Amino acid sequence: MTLTLTHAVDNATVELAVRGRWTRRTAVDVYQALCKGLAEHPSAIIIDVREMSDLDGASAPTWIAASHAAQTLHPPAQVALCAPPTRRLVRRLRQLGCARFMSLFVTVDQARSAVAGALPVTDRLQLRWLPPHLDALINVHDLIALADRAWDVPTMAGTAQDVARDLVEDSLAFAATPMLFTICRRSGSLYLSLRDRDPTLPPLRRPTDRLPVVTARSFVWGAAAIHDGKVVWAVVRPDQ
Repeated sequence: MTLTLTHAVDNATVELAVRGRWTRRTAVDVYQALCKGLAEHPSAIIIDVREMSDLDGASAPTWIAASHAAQTLHPPAQVALCAPPTRRLVRRLRQLGCARFMSLFVTVDQARSAVAGALPVTDRLQLRWLPPHLDALINVHDLIALADRAWDVPTMAGTAQDVARDLVEDSLAFAATPMLFTICRRSGSLYLSLRDRDPTLPPLRRPTDRLPVVTARSFVWGAAAIHDGKVVWAVVRPDQ
């Protein structure tokens, strides 16, 4: 059994792929991976079980529990499960009324398209591949000011600008590569992410001098390696 947890930085989506035979041990590992994914407060989590062997549909309670957990987030996260429609698991989920709290898709591309379509283009602003120069700080600051005017989020804009500045300064200091900055509006929060081409992650567990503003003023934050570098993200709320 193998698990792969990946991130789509443009729309704060987490993807979990499960391959191999479903066992009790698999259930534990999947639960831990889902907890990690949901801790990032994604807008959606896509679960790919197309290559998972579960002849009796025994994994159904795990996916239902994941959907319920996603609904407890603020804002709630959408859950999309990808599996062939002929699978016993899909039939069992339908029998249990999963349509009320989970979307089913045949392919991951279908799920990605549906998730992307659920987030209006006007709720996402992006600066693509800024050069590793101090001008990036001004560009990101101005983008958040634009977001504030468009979305009317004065209680979060100042914090978002401070957090974003910390993200950019950290990338300039430790990566010095082009960077892609994204800000998304979600119900009651702003999602910020900065992607660069250096795969080295900032320390996430032990105390460090890096990213002090992100650590102090974000509701939650994290980092993940991706295929061509890394992404560091943060969620800002009005009370931060």
